[in-house]
Amino acid sequence: MKIDRLLRTDNVWKISLSTEDEQDISRLWSHEYQMRFGTARLKLGGIAGVGTNEEHRNKGYSRHVMEDSTAFMTENGFDVAMLFGIPDFYPKFGYATVLPETWMELDTDAAQAAAPTYQIRKFEAGDVPEILALYAANNAERTGTPLRDETRWKEFKMGSNFGIDADPFIVLNEASEVIGYFVCDDTEEKCILCDIGFQNRTIFETIVRFLGDRAKSIGAAQIECSMPADHPFAIFCRRYGCRTNIHNPKNRGGMMRIINQSSTLKAITGELEKRLRRSAHLSQWSGKILISTDLGQDCLGIDRGRVAHTASKANAFHLEIPQDKLIQLMMGRRSIEDLAIEADVSVTGGIIPILEILFPLDYPHVWWPDRF
Repeated sequence: MKIDRLLRTDNVWKISLSTEDEQDISRLWSHEYQMRFGTARLKLGGIAGVGTNEEHRNKGYSRHVMEDSTAFMTENGFDVAMLFGIPDFYPKFGYATVLPETWMELDTDAAQAAAPTYQIRKFEAGDVPEILALYAANNAERTGTPLRDETRWKEFKMGSNFGIDADPFIVLNEASEVIGYFVCDDTEEKCILCDIGFQNRTIFETIVRFLGDRAKSIGAAQIECSMPADHPFAIFCRRYGCRTNIHNPKNRGGMMRIINQSSTLKAITGELEKRLRRSAHLSQWSGKILISTDLGQDCLGIDRGRVAHTASKANAFHLEIPQDKLIQLMMGRRSIEDLAIEADVSVTGGIIPILEILFPLDYPHVWWPDRF
């Protein structure tokens, strides 16, 4: 048995397992991205296409490939890893669910009451620069979102699930300038929106009406939108009587693990400072927090709004937590008060309020066309 690491493009590697008798019987792809953690950036390994030939399943081959992917990312300076996984398989490799699955639904009849103001047309290749700018502005602090690299990103690669084509549209003002975009599924079975970008919120009513007309034309009684619960478009649609369903899967879907704990914590200190300074009552707090996981120990020194990764551990408060729970805390899936009651988590009681400021509950998201 051997494992090969094969460079496919400048940011995609294939990890392939072969035996003496057969080549490439188990494999996965590792994509390199930059992921937002608030205003911070983390080097993310996006794991995709995990699979073993049917006749070779249940022999442990995927385990070898997954373990090698972690080793590969460790050796190549990745901070964290993400995948979109099936149930009951990836926790054994340190992955934990971090992304909620959120759908906003709007009745077609209600949407048709909206009054359109702007023009809408199909997406064209020349629209890419404007789309990238809108995406970057709208998601500047949205934890979980990957940066769309202007040298690589050319189109919306899928709709609201793997194997579903995207049907993207552009919103134009009176001067025919791009002021928004949105992506539907290219299907007549349902009216689904899975990505949206905007210059300002005045375009939302035009989009709602377009979706209402689209849904009516295919006989769909409702419009379904995949987006964070706190997204401006989801909030706008409340005036039409929308419904929001937030599903928090147990151990599948959007999952992450920490690869390099020290580099991850160093990379997010600026964002942690920003969060601290927003606090009215803890912005002047000083102390050290020693974070201990199965990956090692790292100490954060906090001094009246300043946060730094430090080698000094003297007189530090303690947070002992498995890395798969630490990533859930970081990504805003679980609160420190919720985690503190777990048998494998220990926290100095006095620092729970500061940890709540540093790692608040959140709505992390990856738009469907960016998933892997």
